[in-house]
Amino acid sequence: MCECDRCEQLLQSFLDRQLDEWERAEAEEHLVRCSYCRRRYVFEEKLRMYVRQSVVDEPMRPELKLKLAALRVEL
Repeated sequence: MCECDRCEQLLQSFLDRQLDEWERAEAEEHLVRCSYCRRRYVFEEKLRMYVRQSVVDEPMRPELKLKLAALRVEL
């Protein structure tokens, strides 16, 4: 598995702060060296910030969650 694939595997957990010390260091080290993965990280971080700041009056419907999940593109 290449380093970018590994970083993709760790990215969501990294953003959620759910990695152990070794995995966190591995992800941080790769993000310092790889501009492509760093841009993905920044995008995901900004997207999460935008979603948190959005005003939602009702819970997201399960169908919408599935549609959004289907839009994710694997690297």
